Amino acid sequence: MSDAVELVLDLRGTRATPTNSEEYKQLWDDLEPALHGCALRQRRVHELDGPDGEIRLEVVWLPEGFDRVTPDTVFSVVAVRERPRLHYRCKECQAVGESRYAPFVCTACPSDTRNNRVCDQHVVILDGSLTPTCPEHRPSCRGCGAPAVFRCAGKACRRERAWCAAHRRAHPRDPDVDYCPSCFDEAFPRCEQPHCQDVGTVRCEHFSRSFEQCERRMCTRHAMRWQVFGGERIGLGQCDRHRVRGALDPSEVVFRIITGAALRKSRERLPSLQGFAHTLRRFDPDLATDYPGIRRLLEAEGNTMRGNRAATAALERARHDWDRQLDGAAALHQQGLQLVERLRALVIRNDGQFGHELAAALVLAEYKAARNSRPAMLFVKLRDDLRGRFVGRGGAAIRSYSEQLGVRVQLEGSQRGPGGRSR
Repeated sequence: MSDAVELVLDLRGTRATPTNSEEYKQLWDDLEPALHGCALRQRRVHELDGPDGEIRLEVVWLPEGFDRVTPDTVFSVVAVRERPRLHYRCKECQAVGESRYAPFVCTACPSDTRNNRVCDQHVVILDGSLTPTCPEHRPSCRGCGAPAVFRCAGKACRRERAWCAAHRRAHPRDPDVDYCPSCFDEAFPRCEQPHCQDVGTVRCEHFSRSFEQCERRMCTRHAMRWQVFGGERIGLGQCDRHRVRGALDPSEVVFRIITGAALRKSRERLPSLQGFAHTLRRFDPDLATDYPGIRRLLEAEGNTMRGNRAATAALERARHDWDRQLDGAAALHQQGLQLVERLRALVIRNDGQFGHELAAALVLAEYKAARNSRPAMLFVKLRDDLRGRFVGRGGAAIRSYSEQLGVRVQLEGSQRGPGGRSR
């Protein structure tokens, strides 16, 4: 209808408005003759008096060249404005003879209640939730029964349980989030260190043989980490009670590492055989160089963990890599044995007096192939009384052996100094 006059029909000034299409048609049939001859272009709004009150016509669009309304003029009513009807009335206001719009539905009123709506003045919406209720069904505090003012955001309450102001514990950094006392203590536990008021964000990752985790918490300043995953990954958190000190049985070391990695919230990949060997050097130097022995120990400890799904799954994921690493370690061991034989020949040739005794006492500890910028390294074991003779004055002898073999020769378990390094 490109030639139609577009109007908005404003019926807010009338006492009665049509309720169906037939009544609207009758209204327009009565209204249109009064428009004949009107120059609509002169003003935007036109008022007409009727038996039920004033009707306003707002001109939205006129065809080009339109002058006055004639019986042939085509109209298009693009909108109708009516007085608002109050469909939903507040039950609290009705009780005192008032009438107010009620957009909120009480979630606690019985479903068969005829009127369960309340207005914005009577609705009860507790902090931390958008659940509306009427005053009659306002929640009570779960702790003391007083009128509740907030819903707890903690894991146990999940914004379903209501609490009064006396039981409110505010989030340390977010003023819009509140907790009940027990949920607050769970979400923000205190550091175990005496007199420390910081939040214990680090939980001890020690597990008992029945797979129960230690409950102690530490702040980041007092937390201790057992670096068993290498420098690039976060070590296992330890409280002061379970901090690794002194001697530990290798089986206990392996158990702690496996359970700590498998049962932490963010699942951790188990260390490689070399990683376990590095940790075990502190507790059993001989086992640390025995990769088949480490593999057997891992399998034995795995059998004791069959009752725990997470630990069993972590072991299953690691077995293929461990077997591949064991094959690689076996090949390196053979290369190491060959290098030791060559080293023995060099020692005999270099030391005419003690060469045969030194050569007979040399035992392979471990051979590590060159990696990135690190040269190949040959670790050998030797009795303490022969170490000085083997190293030579100022480390000259062991440097000579390294140059001739093309690998760095080091004594296993020696202190830092010429030709040796503590492992």
